[in-house]
Amino acid sequence: MATNREVQMGFDVLDAVPRFRRVEANVKLMSDAIHAENKKITPEVLGQIFNRIKPQLAVNGEYAEAYRVFFERHPEYALECNMMILDGVFFRNGATVTTDNLEELLLPGNPHNVLDQLCLTAEARQAQAEEAERQSIISNLVGGLKPVVDERGRKVLTNRSGFRVLYAAEVERIKALPLEGLRQLRDEKAEKKRLQQMSPAELRQAVRTNQPSSSRYEQLSDDGGAVYYPKHDGNNSSRNLEPILAGDPVELTALNIKRLHRDDLHDVIRRFGADAVNAVLAKGRN
Repeated sequence: MATNREVQMGFDVLDAVPRFRRVEANVKLMSDAIHAENKKITPEVLGQIFNRIKPQLAVNGEYAEAYRVFFERHPEYALECNMMILDGVFFRNGATVTTDNLEELLLPGNPHNVLDQLCLTAEARQAQAEEAERQSIISNLVGGLKPVVDERGRKVLTNRSGFRVLYAAEVERIKALPLEGLRQLRDEKAEKKRLQQMSPAELRQAVRTNQPSSSRYEQLSDDGGAVYYPKHDGNNSSRNLEPILAGDPVELTALNIKRLHRDDLHDVIRRFGADAVNAVLAKGRN
């Protein structure tokens, strides 16, 4: 039969663990376990008893509610390992686990601040990585814009359709794009730059061998049919054909593709893909 002092030692073990302290059912469970022990109650024996009954111990209701509210406010930290870190602080300073006390452990300047020790959930890490990628793409895209000052003193750009847009509006449009839209815009610009750096021979080879790396293309059937608005006058040497003029719609048939200005051909390949353009040209030869 355990002495009152030995039973009190067991209660002290419970009180040292914020999750299990001040729960009547736990006190009874600890008391029964100590009384049932047939050896001298030492700290080592108490540790064994605690580990044995731990799966049966009830969680303090106030403790559970404090963490529920805390993790509701900070879902990025909702991990069992973080609870162990936070509980360790309360174990060392003897404070009660409350939502306010948990919040204080995140405050800069608090000597007990544990922010640098906490782990993020997988979702939070993913969101953090995506936001870093998002800001990097935005910085590169905005940095690559080349605005000019128009006759009214405004900073403007020429968009892919050949229309002038305000520089500030284009920056805001880029910033408002979702991450997938930013990735697509980045890849399109990279592909356009790659094509512009090719010689005419390399460009023809790219059409034949489907070298462009981007796979996010607009649809173009081998019958043509798509309408394109060129930014330059085309090769209009034949008097028997309707001239290709900048800004006028052109159906992307095999014949018209061959007559496009080189820069417009770059743009068509970038938008529709070399494979699709090659299919139209191949069908035009049949």
